[in-house]
Amino acid sequence: MSLGPTKSARAESVKVRRGALPPPDVSRETMELDVLIVGGGSAGLSCALRLTQMIEAHNDAHPENKMEPQIAVIEKGIEIGAHSFSGAVLNPSALKELVPNYKELGCPIESDVLKDAVYYLGKSGAFKLPITPPPFQNHGNHIVSVSQLNRWLGGLCEQKGVNIFPGFAAAEVLYDGERVVGVRTGDKGLDKNGQ
Repeated sequence: MSLGPTKSARAESVKVRRGALPPPDVSRETMELDVLIVGGGSAGLSCALRLTQMIEAHNDAHPENKMEPQIAVIEKGIEIGAHSFSGAVLNPSALKELVPNYKELGCPIESDVLKDAVYYLGKSGAFKLPITPPPFQNHGNHIVSVSQLNRWLGGLCEQKGVNIFPGFAAAEVLYDGERVVGVRTGDKGLDKNGQ
């Protein structure tokens, strides 16, 4: 499947770079979108969510000139969060800007950081450093599962009308001259000969 703007006038001039061209007899489904975000991690989902917020603000300020763009996120994992296994200490400053009421909306916070300590580990034991260096001070931050955080962000995006397509990895970038016009996703159900 190809995702991105595919106006018929431009379709003939679209060239694929970096990688082999598909066999000529393979037909591909295309989807026209206004915005395509490749990657359903925290950054991609935050981008999609912020874009919807900006569009809502524009539509509220200019009701006579409303915008309704088609926004999609593709993610190579079988579901949002499938490739985000780690836990993390989250500084909530950017999240507060993006979603001021994130706690009320059920952001999956495992715990708040209540205490910081740094230990020196040696062969015969460990000892606590008398001070915690500033880069290691996390008091006021949150402990989260990145996977759960991404699933939560994905749900917020879907509520705002963003189309999320898990299980689709971008295989090639589609160009029109020097301009990126979309991506081709990996083939599904075809062998190496395109059959």
